[in-house]
Amino acid sequence: MQTALHITTLVSQLEDEIVGGKLVSTEFYKKLRAAYFFVKKQRSKVAIGFVYHPAGAGSFCVPASKVHLDTREKPWPIFGLDGAEIIGVKQIGLDRLFELTINLSGVVKRVVFEAMGPNGNLWLLDERGGRQATLRNRKFSSGEAYQPASIGERINPFDISAEYIADRFAAEQNRSPLVILKGMLLGFNETMIRETLRRADMTVGDLSEPEAVSLAKLAHGIQEMAGWFGENRSGYLYEIRGGVEVYPFKLVSRDSQPEKFKTLSLAVLEMVSRRCSAGSDADEEKHTLKAVGRAVKKQIRLIKNLQADIEQASDYPRYKLYGELLQLNRDQLKKGMASIEVDDVLSESGGTALIKLDPAVTVNQNIENYFRRHRKGREGIDLLQRRLEIAIEESKSLMVMQDDLEVDFESARQRYEAELISLMPRSSDKAQPQPRLPYRPATLSTGLTIFIGRDGTDNDRTTFDFARPYELWFHTSQCPGSHVVMKFPNKSFEPSKREIEETAAVAAFHSKARNNSLVPVIYTQRRYVRKPRKAKPGLVTVERERSVMVAPKKETNSQ
Repeated sequence: MQTALHITTLVSQLEDEIVGGKLVSTEFYKKLRAAYFFVKKQRSKVAIGFVYHPAGAGSFCVPASKVHLDTREKPWPIFGLDGAEIIGVKQIGLDRLFELTINLSGVVKRVVFEAMGPNGNLWLLDERGGRQATLRNRKFSSGEAYQPASIGERINPFDISAEYIADRFAAEQNRSPLVILKGMLLGFNETMIRETLRRADMTVGDLSEPEAVSLAKLAHGIQEMAGWFGENRSGYLYEIRGGVEVYPFKLVSRDSQPEKFKTLSLAVLEMVSRRCSAGSDADEEKHTLKAVGRAVKKQIRLIKNLQADIEQASDYPRYKLYGELLQLNRDQLKKGMASIEVDDVLSESGGTALIKLDPAVTVNQNIENYFRRHRKGREGIDLLQRRLEIAIEESKSLMVMQDDLEVDFESARQRYEAELISLMPRSSDKAQPQPRLPYRPATLSTGLTIFIGRDGTDNDRTTFDFARPYELWFHTSQCPGSHVVMKFPNKSFEPSKREIEETAAVAAFHSKARNNSLVPVIYTQRRYVRKPRKAKPGLVTVERERSVMVAPKKETNSQ
């Protein structure tokens, strides 16, 4: 999706290519959710494109010959503006809004483009800014003043300083620099923030008291990158995280070579075309909420099943009683019996007990079956109780996430980015790129989830992009291996000794010491794991670690 800085580039282009020209025709395609303004200036004819399709939205200015529409839909004129002269263009604040000022038969009007992606709209205003018409069906009173939506408390990237960044980092220690900067900067998306962090030699998840020189470099990099958008450079198209993104500069944080276009607008046109054809971003909110809803229902079913298992397992003392009563009445038992009623001489209440038997097995096997069920129930009830406790806490966290997404989807989507990636269904369409996870998820015997990093850079991403500061991080002591993260259902969760030992055993297995009988594994909160500047992939420093000796064991419940 375009940012406010992309609109800055577009407005700079429009100032050169359409001011002084005439609006020769307008076309609106309702099914395509696209509008085009065709402007002729001297001998050139350009098209201002405004697409708000859920699968691919964008605004651009390209030669009219580049617009190819695969539709039989009859276009509708927009606002009756044919023949108007373009006398001005400007961006409204540092936002995804820009406006054309036109002169139509001596009457000055303004057309506001709300380039807000699928929520975009066009407004026709009078010279004083009063609303006269809207492209989409929006309620308004004729003549009421147009007021753009508030951009919140985000800061203009040109006003950023190292001191301001340091204060925000200090105030939000439980969040990663990536998340902090995404919620702080106007016009910057995730890719742009990753790029500036990379250029400042900082990692997206490292909040380890960055040096002043790094913060100064980061602040300068943010200002410099924002400035590049005003220079109307060429456009570069990248395949990023299963989608398509465009920028007026090359990204050093991407290894792949981009496709180059003469202008950023031509790159935006290609981005919109690809996204619409592939449907890569179609109805993201609907699919995300649906995925979270499925996860909530799955967790509720798990809780019910665990409660039923606990109820059944809690009857385990009765199985011991039945086994002992069968031993006392062994002479009455014969193979093939389906049940037997005996005097309950072992209970204070007395009476009789009707004991079910398996007619297909021997007498001794029937007796041993009851003793086995007793042992299993006695050993398993504590584990079931722990699994139920974790399942309840995880369901609460999922419901909070669901509520947050429904109230403010975009903000919540950024806040729960790591959790949502693991919840979204994987497409079976091989033609559609899928986001690659840097870890393998697995489940402990108690139902707790762990993330097992793959190698090198994947280990760094698992640790710094997908682990909360309060969660536990595991690694073999003085031995190469995977970073393993124990995911917590909430911040106040306290892991048990069993869960720590199981996770450590998995970390030992995914190391070069997997063939040893016992392996020392260190663990600490993720907040105490830091990435040294310019360190090799996977290399970190650790503080406040503890150690446990375990036998390496492969995870048994991979997700």
